Amino acid sequence: MKTRTMMHLALWLLLAVLLCASPAVADEPDLSAQAALGTAFTYQGRLLDDNAPANGTYDFEFKLYDGSDPSTATQRGSTITVDDLAVTNGNFTVSLDFGGSHFNGQALWLQVGVRPGASSDPYTALSPLTALNAAPYALGLRPGARLTGTVNAEPMFAATNTGTGMAPVGVWGNSVNAAGVYGQSTHSIGVSGVGPVGVQGYSATGGVAIRASGTGVIQSTAKSYLWISGNSLQKADTNDTTRFLYDYYGGYYVYGGTDWVHNKTVVLPVTIPGQLYGQNVTMTGLRLYFSTSDDLTGITIVAMRRQNGVGAGDEIFRDDTDRVCPGAQCVQHWDLTTNNVLSDQRGIVYLAIQCGFAGSGSWVQIGGARLTLEHD
Repeated sequence: MKTRTMMHLALWLLLAVLLCASPAVADEPDLSAQAALGTAFTYQGRLLDDNAPANGTYDFEFKLYDGSDPSTATQRGSTITVDDLAVTNGNFTVSLDFGGSHFNGQALWLQVGVRPGASSDPYTALSPLTALNAAPYALGLRPGARLTGTVNAEPMFAATNTGTGMAPVGVWGNSVNAAGVYGQSTHSIGVSGVGPVGVQGYSATGGVAIRASGTGVIQSTAKSYLWISGNSLQKADTNDTTRFLYDYYGGYYVYGGTDWVHNKTVVLPVTIPGQLYGQNVTMTGLRLYFSTSDDLTGITIVAMRRQNGVGAGDEIFRDDTDRVCPGAQCVQHWDLTTNNVLSDQRGIVYLAIQCGFAGSGSWVQIGGARLTLEHD
């Protein structure tokens, strides 16, 4: 066989063509109507036969290595053979597909072997191997790359996955010793998620799934609810004759006692964090669950206060409406809009309920209360 050398080899990555063809961010296309991009790339080369441009059909063999010396490097992927490839004026074009897993940022070299198309002789390996260099815009996807620019009202980088299965993710991040995905913003959100599950954390080793550290806060627009049992009731005046009877379900029957002719005030303390994960807690609603023995016995005043230090506080709300609920369970709701923010300085809250009685055997049953909490 005559000696054959490769004088010029050029690699054109389809990825580079795509990146260079549309430098501006356009409206997101309908991906469902497009075919998925494969892992093949187009290889163009020039073959000289006896120092003249080759013409005719030739058999080619392509091997991918992780080093420039095939005697010490490791071959990546399978060997690709292309028989009877037409070469015209020394030029040839072939599509190669070694799969996508090898092109992960590591340096790779391509070895080309050739023989005449009608020959069954061994391939002649062309030397040296060809380094697979990235197209200029594809350098932005190499490990350690940084994308910097100004893009208004559009994402800097967008990934869309229309697949199905257990993990059809759009972006996957993995790190051995640090954060798999890290986001930082000067004036807005470092990492944001939107969907049935906005942001999810999972620990495969029983460690921390989601962690927040530093002086920042965890925010949520979702509401939380704090339930307060009625059997936490206390007398406002420990010397009066008010009597409590447990109702077996977490509430109390409140009796006026021997001096039932006087209205009696009971207090329901509220234990609640002033801040939750660094963020103030806002009380936006209160529900009281109660019942009365008759239509002449009921609640005459409901008031809620927030303590400031010792012996001082702010009134959150006060309702002087008489309320009775004989033979049924009643629910009364109040919106809380004043002095309703709890912080690291103010967080002690209590609910005062004044009851009026028709007789010594009359009662007001307090099942409990529910506070609506918001955090943003």
